[in-house]
Amino acid sequence: MMRELGSFEGIGDLSCYTRAQAERMDVTINRSDTIHGHITPRWNTTVVCAFINATSATCWQYSPVERTFVRVGEWET
Repeated sequence: MMRELGSFEGIGDLSCYTRAQAERMDVTINRSDTIHGHITPRWNTTVVCAFINATSATCWQYSPVERTFVRVGEWET
């Protein structure tokens, strides 16, 4: 089944991460002077992050309870 997560300006840049990888990325984002945002995974499911334009990324994660993807983070460079 396909599900649209968001709209993209141009070609989207999509990456998938484990919860642990996403949590490590959040630490890196929080330590950065040039990247602003957060990623807050809520379940042990894959986190999907995509640059929706040249400088902004959004992350979603599948919610087993809601049975859909929900937004769990974003950042800007």
